[in-house]
Amino acid sequence: MAADELHRAWAKLDQLEAQERYLVERLSQIHKEIKAQKLEIDDLVKGRPSAINRLPTELLSQIFTLCIPDRKFPEKPLRRIVCVSRHWKDVVWNNPVFWTSIKVTPTLGEKFLKKQLQWSGPALLDIWIEDWDDRPLYDARGKLHVLLGAIVPHANRWRSLIISDTVDVGFVQSILTKILNHLSVPSLREFSLDIWVRFNCLRYPEFLSPTCAPALQHLTLGSPLQLNNFVAPPTLKTLRLTFPDADGYFRPPPVVSMLAPAQSLISLVLNGDSTGWSLKQNDLHYPLLEELTLRLNRSIPFLEAIVAPKLRYVQCSINDPLAFDTIEGKSRDVYDLSLRFLPRVNNRGAESVCRAFPGVRHVHLSIRDTSVFVAGIRGSGVLERRPPIDQWPNLESVTLDGLHRRYLEHLDLGGDPIAEWLRGRQESGLSRLHVKLSQTQEDESGLSSTYFALLERHCNLEVFFFFFF
Repeated sequence: MAADELHRAWAKLDQLEAQERYLVERLSQIHKEIKAQKLEIDDLVKGRPSAINRLPTELLSQIFTLCIPDRKFPEKPLRRIVCVSRHWKDVVWNNPVFWTSIKVTPTLGEKFLKKQLQWSGPALLDIWIEDWDDRPLYDARGKLHVLLGAIVPHANRWRSLIISDTVDVGFVQSILTKILNHLSVPSLREFSLDIWVRFNCLRYPEFLSPTCAPALQHLTLGSPLQLNNFVAPPTLKTLRLTFPDADGYFRPPPVVSMLAPAQSLISLVLNGDSTGWSLKQNDLHYPLLEELTLRLNRSIPFLEAIVAPKLRYVQCSINDPLAFDTIEGKSRDVYDLSLRFLPRVNNRGAESVCRAFPGVRHVHLSIRDTSVFVAGIRGSGVLERRPPIDQWPNLESVTLDGLHRRYLEHLDLGGDPIAEWLRGRQESGLSRLHVKLSQTQEDESGLSSTYFALLERHCNLEVFFFFFF
């Protein structure tokens, strides 16, 4: 019996050792197969494009487009992009969208311009014309004529045409005359001629009519253009007009018939002389208008004439603050207000302005005028009437322009009206305001630092510098 058990035990051991040899051999074979598989994977990975290069060309182009913050200056970001890889370079060079920004300047070569027009293919073009004047070193007019001769045949592809204020008015006449020979600009969405001269001397260009420019949405016209025959296209979303100084030789423009058709306007800016404008109460209706800027010598009549239920932002130059009584309650939904008073405002004028715009949350004022808005009426040392600015219960931020050294030198820091008003708000339990203060001069005396520290006790202060050169 014992011999049989020993025999079975040896047999079991032989069986297990045989299995062990098989498994060891199999494990060794698996190790070899794993090593070979890893080598194959490495070869495949090395020969495969990187993840970014596996993106479709269309998606890669969209990513590159997002890397260009200013469509007028695509050169710098594109130079960085094309240096990354040959593939990226090919994407940029072969995509027309990266060749659509054309700056027509005296340094632009005719050959390069024609190549760029060719590379841009069927894509829409953005064109800037700038830096042209009668320089004695070359035939500027002749060169401009040649460059325009290359661009005008592509007028059907113009998306925007911007004529800079660095172009002499005589050159503007040449430009407009050249374009008039090609009247149709079906894709033009933006036109800007932002040049100021004292008198209007150029006819309004016919190629901007709704028939010739049916897609026009953004229009800026400076004072050289005669606007008496201008009618705002109904497709406009933004409109900026500058009117020249009025005189006895020209009739005032028919503003109502000029502006009334633009029912799709979202933003309207009017600059210049509004003397003689014929406006009536609620003459102009703009159902979509959200932003209104009036830099006119008489802004109140236009505010009386306009009806804009969606108006939220108003920037205005004011000659007579008391005239705001005529529009009281008309602009209740305006919450962002920027005011520039030509004569200094008084307490009654400040009260009138605050009643006219009761929903203001953000206000932009000159520091010179702010003292009137924040001054309360006191009697026997007791505050009898709250400052006019406190008529804005939803006020969140105040931007103050024009802090300069002379203001600080004549300031009694202990009785500064702005600091006193902020302290009074804080003591009354009103919300802490965000105050943005612009400083126009460097101050080495340390007064500004002391003043900033005083204000910071009672508000969230932000200081930025705006220097004139």
